[in-house]
Amino acid sequence: MRGVTVASPGAPYEVADDLPKPSPNENQVLVKSLFSGINPVETFMQSSGMMVTGWPVVLGCDASGEVVEVGKGVSKFKIGDHIYGCTRLGVPGYGTFQEYHLMDEKLAFKKPSNVSVEQAATLGVGLLVSFPSSLFFPNHTSKVFLDADAKSSFKTASLGLIAGLGIEYPVAGETSKRDEWLIILGGSGSVGQYATQIASLSGYQVLASCSPSKAQLCTAAGASATFDYKLPLEEQVSTIKSITGGNFIKVFDAGAASYAPAMEMLVKCSNGKKDGAKHFASTDDWSPMSAPERSSINIYRIRLGQIGRYGEGSEQEETCRVLEEAIVPLERLVADGKIKPMEWEIIGHGFKDVASAVKLFDSGKLGGKKALVKVA
Repeated sequence: MRGVTVASPGAPYEVADDLPKPSPNENQVLVKSLFSGINPVETFMQSSGMMVTGWPVVLGCDASGEVVEVGKGVSKFKIGDHIYGCTRLGVPGYGTFQEYHLMDEKLAFKKPSNVSVEQAATLGVGLLVSFPSSLFFPNHTSKVFLDADAKSSFKTASLGLIAGLGIEYPVAGETSKRDEWLIILGGSGSVGQYATQIASLSGYQVLASCSPSKAQLCTAAGASATFDYKLPLEEQVSTIKSITGGNFIKVFDAGAASYAPAMEMLVKCSNGKKDGAKHFASTDDWSPMSAPERSSINIYRIRLGQIGRYGEGSEQEETCRVLEEAIVPLERLVADGKIKPMEWEIIGHGFKDVASAVKLFDSGKLGGKKALVKVA
C-alpha cells in the first residue's frame, strides 16, 4: 500500500508505495484512512524520535476513516462503519498517513450522523487529552500519571485536563455553574479548544491564553475571558488576578510550553483553598518539572504515548483502562452536539502533500483551525 514514511529521527517525509498492509489482531479493526488531522506531536516524533517504537515509521494519529476489516472479538464496529479517534503513537501499522491503518476497538469512536468525516478528523487527540476521567470513581487508585517530583493529594489515574485537575464529567441535561475559574494556557489550539468546551460544560469559568487575533476561537469554545500570552509575565499575572480575583486553583497547559508561567500564576495569583492544594496538568511529558518549595502544587503529566499500549506494563494498561471508560460519555456528548468539532481546513490532498501540510501547520498560519490532510 501507499503511505508516507520517516526513515529515522530527523529524516524527511518520503512517499512510499510498497508498505505492508497491516492485519487486525484480536479486538482491532483495519481502517481505510480518509482524513487525518495534523498535530504538533508529528513534528516532535519526527525530529526527536521520542515515542517511536520502530523505524521506518508512518506518523499521523488523528484518524477519520472507514472500517474495512475487523479482528476476532470485535463487536462495536462492523465493515463499512465510519470511525475516528487517536491511534497508537509511533507504532508501525497505526499511523494515519497511509492507505490503511489499525485502531483498537475499545479506544475508538463511532462517528455519529451529525459529524462529517472531515469534522471527525479534528476530534481524536483533542478529546483524549482533555477528557473527563476517573477522579470521582473510587476504584481508580493508582498514581500512574503523577509527576515523580510532585506532591500529591489525589490517588487516581488519568490522561488529561479533567482527570489531572479533578473535573467531573459533564452530565447530560444539566448545566451546573461553579464559582471558580480554570486557567487554560494555549487555549486556541485544538487541545485547548476542546478542553475549554469540556471545562465550561462542567460549570467552570474558563480563562484562556491566546493571541488577541484568536480570542474569538476561545470564547466560541466557551471561555469566559482571554488574555494575551505574549505580554510580559508580570502583566499576565496582573491580568489574571484582575479577571479572576485569584479564585482558581487549577491550570492546564494545553500547548506543552507553559510550565514556568503556570507556576508563577499559581504561586502569585491563586488564593487557594483551606487545604492549600493547587493543581497543574500539562501535555509536556518530557521536560523537567518540579513544584516550587512549600507551594503545595500538584503536577500531572499527560502520557499520550501510552495510548493503546496493552500488555506493555501497568502504567500503559491503566491508561488504556481509563481511556476505555472515557469513550462512551465522550461519544454521547459529541452525538448530542454538546461537544462541537472545531473549525478545520484541508491543506493537503494525497500523500505527496503530507510534508508540506505538516510544515504549513507548524508555521502557525492557520488561525487556530485544525489542519487536515485528505488521505484517500
